[in-house]
Amino acid sequence: MTDPDSLADRDDVPRSAETVHLDAEEFETVCRHVEAGRDRWVGAFVRDDTDAADESRIVLVRNRWGDGWVLPGGTVELGETLREAVVREVREETGLDATVERPLEVVEQTFESDGSAASGRFVVFEARASDTELGDDLGVDADEIADAAWFDAVPDESEQAGLLTRHF
Repeated sequence: MTDPDSLADRDDVPRSAETVHLDAEEFETVCRHVEAGRDRWVGAFVRDDTDAADESRIVLVRNRWGDGWVLPGGTVELGETLREAVVREVREETGLDATVERPLEVVEQTFESDGSAASGRFVVFEARASDTELGDDLGVDADEIADAAWFDAVPDESEQAGLLTRHF
């Protein structure tokens, strides 16, 4: 499953759309990704799958540049499948080894800044973690991930409250 478009014909994978307003610097970064063919992003709804698991717990991360908690995830690299990207991003951002279960949603994203627009797709997958110990060295760059934590409810400080509420 490499292409988010292949999920379009599946009636068990909902699609939604959102517009994200960015400042000029953030928009420039997104445009560089899109122009390089990296216009797909993944997010992982990682549930606790330990023997004593409360399956309602999910892991979220806080980016150093963001204002709230979000799903672990990021850009799908060229030549990488969506599932491979989920596993890599979860490992990089949380230290957890995740087993990808199924796609939950495809979000058609439009990024806008000063009258310009770019678009991409954010594919959210359900995944399971068989270990709950979060890593100490989070993110690829030292300034990427500020924190990772388990939650049993959508936190008030979430940047993805709507998405999280739909699948929690």
